[in-house]
Formats: sequence, C-alpha cells, structure tokens
Amino acid sequence: MDSAANILILLTFLAEVVLLTTLDKRLWGTLFTPLNMLSIPYTVVLLLMLLVQERLDFVAFYYPSLLIWMGGLLLTAIPSWIIGYNYRKRGGTTLFNDDRPDKERTLMIFCAVLIIPFLFRLKGMMSSVILSFGSDEFGENFATYGIYGHLLHLLIASSIVLFSCVRKGNRVFPITIIVAVAFLAFVNQVKSWVIIPIIAGLLLCLLTNRIHLSAKMLMGIGIGGFAIFVSSYLVMFTYGNDLEYNDNIGLIIVEHEYHYVGSGVLGLSEDARLGFLETPDTDVLFAPFVNIIRAITGETYVSPINPVYLEISSASALGSNVRTFFGTIYVNSQYGSFIPLVLFFSSLFYMLRVAALRCQSVFVTAIDAWVCALLAMGWFEFYFFHLSTFEIPVFLWVLNVLDRIRIKRKEAA
Repeated sequence: MDSAANILILLTFLAEVVLLTTLDKRLWGTLFTPLNMLSIPYTVVLLLMLLVQERLDFVAFYYPSLLIWMGGLLLTAIPSWIIGYNYRKRGGTTLFNDDRPDKERTLMIFCAVLIIPFLFRLKGMMSSVILSFGSDEFGENFATYGIYGHLLHLLIASSIVLFSCVRKGNRVFPITIIVAVAFLAFVNQVKSWVIIPIIAGLLLCLLTNRIHLSAKMLMGIGIGGFAIFVSSYLVMFTYGNDLEYNDNIGLIIVEHEYHYVGSGVLGLSEDARLGFLETPDTDVLFAPFVNIIRAITGETYVSPINPVYLEISSASALGSNVRTFFGTIYVNSQYGSFIPLVLFFSSLFYMLRVAALRCQSVFVTAIDAWVCALLAMGWFEFYFFHLSTFEIPVFLWVLNVLDRIRIKRKEAA
C-alpha cells in the first residue's frame, strides 16, 4: 500500500477519534467516558510508535490494521449514543457526587491490618534460598493464587476507594496505604496491576471533580508509569537473575520498556500484515465465566494467553502476543461476531456508567473508574478475559453493600 493511502487511513482515523471524543464528551458531560478511555491513550501510543519505529528498528506499521480500531470505536459509540440519549431524555444527571466511604477510617485500618500478613510473607520468602526476589516465580508464589491472591485483590479494590479519602488534613494515612498496596502488587511482578489501580483511583477523583486534569498530572502519570516499568525490570534483571547492574542491563531495560509500549499496537499491525495467524475462539473473550463452567463439568480450561508470538523488532528477540483491546476481540471473533461482541461490551460499559450516576456511591463509581482504567490500557490488551478483572468489582460491590448497611443503621438509630 502506497504512502498516500497510508496517510489517508491515518488522517481518517484521527478525524474519527476527534469527532467521537467530542460527541461523547458533550453527551456524558465528561472527557472520561469508556469510548474516550479507549481512543485517546491508543492514539497517543500509536503516534509515539510511528515517530520512533524506524529509530528503534521496529517493524513498519501496517496502516490497514487501523481499520479494526476505526470500526471498533464507531461500534462502541453506538450504545453510548443510544443509552446516553435515553438517559439524558429522562432527566438523568451526568455529574458525580464527591462521595466518600461512611467509615473511611475503618476502611483504612482494615487495609492496614490486611497488609501485615503480606509483610511477614514477604520476609519469609526473601529469607528462602529457593526463589529469588524479583523473579517471575517469586511474584507468582507471593500473591497470585490462593488466599493471598484474593486478599491482594481486596486490597487493590480498597486502595482505589481510598483515593477519595485523600484531602487536606487527611493525606498521610490513605496515601501510605495506597503506596503499600502498590508495593505489594509490584512485588507480585505484574506491572499492569500496579498501574491500573492507580489510574482507576485518579479517574475516581477526576469523575467526582476532586481533582482536574492538567499537563502536570499527565506528565506525572507518564513519569510514574515509566518509573514503575524501569524499577520492575531493574529488580527482575538484578535481584531476580542475580546480576550486577551495568550499561548493558540498562540498555536491555530500555529495550524492554519500548517493546512493552509498542507490543499491542505493533503486534496487531504485524498480525494483520501476516493475515491473522490465530485460530478464532470466542470462548477466550469470556474465559473467566467459561472456566467456571468447565471447572464444574471437568473440561479443560480456556487459556486467555495468545500462543502466537510475533517479532516486532529486528533488533530484539522479544516477541509480542498481545493485540490491543479491539485486536484481541477481532482475532477471536467467529463467523462475523466482531460487531455484536463490540456492541455487547460497549452496552455493558455504558449501562455501568448509568448505574454509577444513579447510585452516586463512591464504591460503584470506583467500579466504573476501574473499568475505564482497564480500557485506558486498551492500547496493550483486552483485560476482560482475566478473572482478576471481575474479582475487584465484586469486592467493591461488597464494600458498597456494607457501607449502605451502616448508613441505614445510622439513619434508623
């Protein structure tokens, strides 16, 4: 495909993003909608990759792969328009209350108590010579499965809500808990589960107008995300592999950083260029629920991990098996199911937005913020095929029920 056609595709995509972003903002009264959380971060990463792909020896971007995102964003907008129009027609508000937990200090103490066993577990594991701190095996054994895995998800859910408790005169305690939970997730060596809860907490504050988006905040998010990735890889290469830091390791860390950022966009691009190598399987998109059923029936579990690794850099042996949010839906769509699948997911996202606006509960708004944070990582992967994605909203809903019970008892007293 010639350069003129590539430029036309890119400009059409950018025009669509601007138009759909503007319409969604006007309809819902905020920039932070599911559609915009998908489109804006993806566009930023896309433009970044187009700028650096030649300098970093990445494969050439295949512009027709943008057609998947163009179609996906347009399909996502349709339920937004239908649900949003009907909601506004009935007089629904688009403003969130600046709500906080009824017993916020109790929640913070509860989190502090839950953190204690993790610290003892960390101390015990670090004293062992079997696993090296920073290795994938160490993180997997630390808090991926079992009771510690569930407790970490409960702490992550609570830490999102604690963002709403940070205010003048009450900053040290909630921020300490948030940082501690982020550290535990960091030890678990899953970088996304460090970043996504922080993004969700910030979105919770942005949705409730506790804070406002600024260039300083965006810069802080960028620097903070970069620092988390560098720190994670630094720990993995030095402690995890028992190596001394040197310039070569520094170059490897930078290489891994750029590879991570570009793996979704360029992974989908290369997959499209090769004609899509995956075997479509819609069950992958619903893996948490399919696996619950299969656990009962005794069938083999569905793995959401894409087995197809594609080379996206001529200077690196690192492959990519992630295909972005819409890319993963597309490669797993069977018999033209891409359209109904995207419409289905978008409808769920916007019905959740309506539910959050009607409930005006910090916990339900936190669920909305969590989903939007996952969508903000749509430039990397489709996160909704992980059980953790749904476990955290379940914990937030349980906390919401407990909070409502306390309020009703207080009113009845």
